[in-house]
Amino acid sequence: MSTASWAARLVTVAALAMPLGISPALAETTLRIGVRADTYKFDEDRFSFTQRRPSTRITEPAVKPDENFLPAPLLFDTWEYSDGTYHIGLREGITFSDGSPLDAESAIAALRLYDQHRYDYLQIDQDSFEVQDDLHFSFRSEIGSALVIENMTSMATSFFSAKTDRSVNPVGTGPYRLEAYEPRQHISVVRNESYWGEAPLIDRLDYRFIADDQARLLALRNGEIDVIADVTPEMMLSMPQDGSVVVHESRPIQYVALLANLNGKAPYDIIHDIRIRQALAWAIDRETIAQVLYDGRGVPAKGILPNWMFNLGDAYLTGFGHDPAKAAALLDEAGWTMGADGIREKDGRKLRLRLVAGYPGVSRVRPMPEMLEQMFAAIGVDIELIEIDDSGVYYATYMDVGEGDLFMEFGSNNNTDPTYLLFNLFTSGTPWGSYVYTAPGPHVDALLQGARAAQSYDDVVDMVRQAHKAIVEEDLAAIPILMVPNFVLSRQGLSVPMSEYTDWIDYGRVGGVE
Repeated sequence: MSTASWAARLVTVAALAMPLGISPALAETTLRIGVRADTYKFDEDRFSFTQRRPSTRITEPAVKPDENFLPAPLLFDTWEYSDGTYHIGLREGITFSDGSPLDAESAIAALRLYDQHRYDYLQIDQDSFEVQDDLHFSFRSEIGSALVIENMTSMATSFFSAKTDRSVNPVGTGPYRLEAYEPRQHISVVRNESYWGEAPLIDRLDYRFIADDQARLLALRNGEIDVIADVTPEMMLSMPQDGSVVVHESRPIQYVALLANLNGKAPYDIIHDIRIRQALAWAIDRETIAQVLYDGRGVPAKGILPNWMFNLGDAYLTGFGHDPAKAAALLDEAGWTMGADGIREKDGRKLRLRLVAGYPGVSRVRPMPEMLEQMFAAIGVDIELIEIDDSGVYYATYMDVGEGDLFMEFGSNNNTDPTYLLFNLFTSGTPWGSYVYTAPGPHVDALLQGARAAQSYDDVVDMVRQAHKAIVEEDLAAIPILMVPNFVLSRQGLSVPMSEYTDWIDYGRVGGVE
């Protein structure tokens, strides 16, 4: 939908969004949240309006992640799984914000809406829905997966009412209702007075899109906003030291890693030699990077899944230290000799690698790319550094076509399915087509396909451990660098209930707002 179309419908949207007897003027408390970009998509196969980045809590998914990242009841009160079939019991008394009940029929309609999504990782057999009564229904997994409920902890799977046009008037079961949306400017939501659960503390949330990182920090310091949701290393380096800006953090969950192009064509084939990847892994001084970035709050990473998640532990991983001599020896062994210009060469070819720093944007990791460039130069590796702040350009120009040797990414396993991240980024049959270049091969495919088909959670986690070790140590499809908490910045006096998942930070329960 165009900006002009939205502007023409703002008044209608606001009127539809307001509960009876409530107007914006009567709101007692407002929290103003600075976010980086308006990334909402309105195409049916990629729809994300109000659900993700920012997640406005208009809608809710079926289940939520608990502190151990296992699914806990939310809209679903009970679920049972056996031989590919799920039997669901809905929580009694839940209504959408328009007053209509969440029953078996409306829940199925919501799940059918999600089935249109291009990244349908629920993979529900749409012909298998059966209604038992108002609060009970069943469905089957298309692939016999025991992990459908785990995938429902993602906000991307939230339930919309199918009775309204969700691109104009999104109606959900959540604690807020849409007040107004101005593309690339702001989106505001107001308390849903008929919310079935515990009422939020804040009457109104106003998310303001402020693209420039320093402008977001300045807006916080000037009192124009109360909280910053998208925090970059450079912002943390620029924070005032007088305590006026408060850092809130979760457990480490987000990884920064270099993904290796294992299946590219010349000139992006040097990295195919595992000794090159091993040399790069040993050349990285993770301790120094951890001290410099994120105000020293990041930790050197052994892998790209945190050890506390899914009860993985980290005893099965060895990790890489900082050993430039070992890195140099590996390059010598691979036949790359140091040239007079400080760049290694072999058979007349320079050891020059293209490093693309671009997902979700280089500002999320800068100045790490420049630090790595210097560390690799110390062992004779020349880096062509490409920095991108537009994930669309990153994919279309580089990742989708394998136009690079190394791809720096900053992300996380963003739901409670242990296979989610590894399967999508490192299998040959990935539904995220770009990542065919980072797939190590049949052995990792077999482990992750086996994990997805396993009927025992213990078997799932065991195979994920094996696949993870192969990816980050044996094949080095990913070279881990840091594990980073989720961060929020706020003005003094606020308490923010943090979550490891950005989408699950509950701004409606921020304390200290007057």
